[in-house]
Amino acid sequence: METVTPEQENDNYLTAGPGSMIVGSIAAIIMIAATLLFMPSLRPEGEFGLCITLPTNPLPTAIACGINTLLIALAIFLAFIFNKKHSFVKSTEALLPTAMAVILASNPVNTSYLGSPVIMLIVNLICLDIMMKAYNAENATTSMFAVATYLSLGSMVQYAFLVLIIVYPIMAIMTKVCRIKEIVAYFMGLIAPYWVALGFGFISFSDFRMPQFLADLPNADGNYLLMVFVSLCTLALVGLMMMLNNAMLIYAGNMRVRTFNNMINLLGFTCGIFMLADFDNFGAYASSFCFAVSVQISNFFAMRRIPQSPVWFWGLLSLFMALFIFMLVESLIA
Repeated sequence: METVTPEQENDNYLTAGPGSMIVGSIAAIIMIAATLLFMPSLRPEGEFGLCITLPTNPLPTAIACGINTLLIALAIFLAFIFNKKHSFVKSTEALLPTAMAVILASNPVNTSYLGSPVIMLIVNLICLDIMMKAYNAENATTSMFAVATYLSLGSMVQYAFLVLIIVYPIMAIMTKVCRIKEIVAYFMGLIAPYWVALGFGFISFSDFRMPQFLADLPNADGNYLLMVFVSLCTLALVGLMMMLNNAMLIYAGNMRVRTFNNMINLLGFTCGIFMLADFDNFGAYASSFCFAVSVQISNFFAMRRIPQSPVWFWGLLSLFMALFIFMLVESLIA
């Protein structure tokens, strides 16, 4: 049995242990509080879906941000629980929740308003869990129907969910559950929410409209908004580097784990592309993109024995905290 030295035990505590989660939680809370107190909201002009438009400011800012913070905590908790079930990150410790907490909190698009970014992340986490549980199942009709129902409900109020309607059938192919009966169940799940809403009179045919790009970017100072995009681009670069570094180790491992990671990579890649393609509505995809990159960062440190790993782990997360500080300074001097 391999002996764990005090130095290694300390490294584990600060990289994947409770100490990591404590420090990450404190850092995230400070960044969220600073966002609420000192930074402009990045909420778009409205949340547009296929048949419903949500009001711009339904709640006071402090209450809305408080609810959004609770939803971020819920998303982190769900990711931690689902990882314990499916092991898409080779660690059931605090690596993934710590990375998610810091990365989500470091970009105001995730934290400055209550809206589609974090809600879309929670829906994606639930749908990923359903698809992972259905892996290689003989009958996955219920799973496909449930996933389609969640995405269809989301598309009513945010057209960004339409992108996911294309992504999850590809995941069904990856998990070996894409058969005729599952395809039929998926289409039934897409239709059912609209059928019920029309039948009960919640919506009418006149409410339907084609998906539209938002007319304006969020109302914020140009330099501040530029720093938000710089942070997201840096995150994309780090995610790509981590994915390439992790690829060989993941492909050499268990096929089930490889498939789950490929599903998350597909989600992250799709959200990253549509942050550019649907530029005015980039925030809707941001939290899900942050989750996908957090998985790559967590896998990088979980699959390797790295000397002084807390230094490298927190050095990487400090990069995003430093970008947040630049955003904070920019918003204060603007």
